[in-house]
Amino acid sequence: MKKLFIILLAMACCGMVQAQQVKKSDIFVQIFGTKYYLHTVKEGETLEAIARAYGVTVQEINMENKALAGKISAGTSLKIPVIGSNQTPGYTQQFVYHTVEKKQTLYSICKQYGVSQEDIFQYNPDTKNGLKTGTVLKIPKGNPGKPDRQDAEFVYHTARQNETLYSLSERYNVNIEDIVKYNPNLKNGIPQGTIIRFPRNIVPEDVTYNPEAEQVAENNIVKDRAMRKSDYVPCDGYRYDKNTTFNVALLLPLYLNNNTLQVEKVKADPEKEQLYKNSERILEFYEGVLLAVKEMQQKGKNVNLHVYDTENNFATTDRILSNPELKNMDLIIGPLYTDNVVRAARFSTENQIALVSPFAQKNDLLPSNPYLYQFSPSTATSIAQTADYFAELSNATVIVVHNGSAAEVDMTKLYRNNLTRSYFSDKNVPDMIFKEINCKSGGIARVQEAMSATNTNVLLIPSNDEVFITNVVNQLATVVKTNKYKVVLFGSQSWEKYINIDVEFLQSMNFCYRSNSFTDYNNTAVKLFVSEFRDRFNTEPGIYGFSGYDIAKCFITKLYKHGKYFCFCDDDNEQGLIYKFDFKRVSPVGGFENQSTFVLRYGKDFSVEEAK
Repeated sequence: MKKLFIILLAMACCGMVQAQQVKKSDIFVQIFGTKYYLHTVKEGETLEAIARAYGVTVQEINMENKALAGKISAGTSLKIPVIGSNQTPGYTQQFVYHTVEKKQTLYSICKQYGVSQEDIFQYNPDTKNGLKTGTVLKIPKGNPGKPDRQDAEFVYHTARQNETLYSLSERYNVNIEDIVKYNPNLKNGIPQGTIIRFPRNIVPEDVTYNPEAEQVAENNIVKDRAMRKSDYVPCDGYRYDKNTTFNVALLLPLYLNNNTLQVEKVKADPEKEQLYKNSERILEFYEGVLLAVKEMQQKGKNVNLHVYDTENNFATTDRILSNPELKNMDLIIGPLYTDNVVRAARFSTENQIALVSPFAQKNDLLPSNPYLYQFSPSTATSIAQTADYFAELSNATVIVVHNGSAAEVDMTKLYRNNLTRSYFSDKNVPDMIFKEINCKSGGIARVQEAMSATNTNVLLIPSNDEVFITNVVNQLATVVKTNKYKVVLFGSQSWEKYINIDVEFLQSMNFCYRSNSFTDYNNTAVKLFVSEFRDRFNTEPGIYGFSGYDIAKCFITKLYKHGKYFCFCDDDNEQGLIYKFDFKRVSPVGGFENQSTFVLRYGKDFSVEEAK
C-alpha cells in the first residue's frame, strides 16, 4: 500500500511540475467575436497541464478544438478561451436555422453546429423541456474576426466557412504542401474556426502585412489571380477576332499501341477482330468531338484540336502534362479516368486552363479546383432535381420504399430533405405527404396501407437490389390494378434490363427515371447529326458519339463567346443534342457541376419521352 502511495505521489508531483512549466501564450485571436489565447503545444505538455495554466477545463479546450478529437502533440495550435473576455465592438450575432428531425438529440445538434447546449437554450428556451420533431431551432453562428499577428515565427489564420487548401495557398501565396506540413490536421478538411499557421519565412512580406488580404471575398480570389495574367480579358470587353485560333487538348485513353497489335492479329485471323478494352466507345467519343470541331471551323471559327493518348497510364499522362505545348492550350477535355483527372486538374489549376471531366459523377477535386468542369451531375444533384419534379406534382403522396440497407436509408433521407427544401422554397407548391416504408417490417401490405385513394402516389424505390426491386414492382402492379390507384413509379433506367419485370407493369404504373441525357430522334438537329456521322464514319452514333459532340461544341462555343477565361463569365443555359447545360460553381473557390438532368417516362407505345 505504501509503495503504491509513493508511486501516485510521484505521478502527482510530475503533473504539478509539468503544469508549472506551461507558459501562457501572449498571442490572441478573435473568432466569432470571442477572444482566445493561441497556445502552441510543446514537447511533454498535456491537456490537463495546459488547462490548469490557463484556468480553464480540459472539456472547454476540447470543445474549442473539436478537429483534434482530444489528441495533441508538439507543435499543435490550440484555441483557449480568455476567461471574462467580451465580444468585439460592432459585433453582430448571426444565426442559422435547423429543423429538428426524428430521433435527433440536443447532443447531436450541438456537435453538428459546434455550439454548446447553453447556446441553444439561450435562443430556444422551450428546448429545456425536450426536443420535438419539426421544431425550428435558432442557432448562433457569427463572423470570424481577424487573428492578431504577434508571433515572430508564424502568421496565423482563422479558417472561414468553405475555405480550402487551394484558397489558402492563393491568399498567402504559399504551396499547399507547406500548409499541410505545418498543419497536418488539415488533411481531412478544414473545419470553420480552425487556426492555421504559416511560417513567416515562406509567406511574402507584402501578403503578411496587407490588411486588405483578409477582406478579399472568397469568390474573388481565383479571379484576382487570373486578372494578373497578360492574356486576361474581362467578359464585357471580349470580342472574338477572326485571326484568333483556339487550341483544344483532347486527352483520351485511345490505346493506340495496343490497338495496332490488334490490327496485326486481325490480318492473321479476321475472326479475332476486337479493339482493346473500351476503345470502341472512346473512339466514338473522339469522332463526336471531330464533328463538333469541323462544324465550328465551317462557321469560320479557328480551332486546333490536339489529341493525346493517355493509355490510362500515370506515367504517360504525366509525360503529356509536362509537354510545354500543354501550357498553351485554351481548353482541355479529359482525361476520362479519375486518377488521371487528378493529375490533369492540378495542371489546369496551376496554368488557369479550363478542364472538362466528361463522365465522372463524383469528383472530390471539384470544391477546390476553380477551372474544373464536371459534365455529369452528381447523385446528390440528381436527387435534388428529382425532388423539385415531385414538388410540382399536384396533391402528391410520396412513398419511399426500401429494404432497410444503410445506403437506401441514406438515400431516403436525401430525398426527404430535398423535398422539404423544394416545398418551403416555393409557396405555390401544392400539399405533399411524405412516407417511408421499410419492407423488412410488413412488406407490400404496409406500402398499400400508405397509399392514397385520391392523391397521386409517387412510389420511389432507391435500391440497386434486383431481387428486391423485381419482387416489389411485380406485387405493386397487382395492387395498383386491383385498387385503381393513381401511381407514378420512380426508379432507375437499369430496371428495363431486369428479365423478371414485365415492361407492361412499368408502363401501367407510369414508370419514370432520371437520366443525364435524352436522345429525341424526331429532333431535326439529331437527324442531321446522325446523317453526318454515318457519312463521315460509316457507322451509327451511340451515346458516346453524341456526348463527344455536345461536350466539345458546348465548351468551344464558350471560348468564342467569352475567351479563355469564360469560367468567370455569366452564360445562358443551353441545350445540346442529348444534354442540358446548367453549370454552377460548387463553392466560392471550386469548379462547376452541370446541374441539369431529364425525367423520362414510358409513352403509350412504350417509347421513352421527357416527362414535362
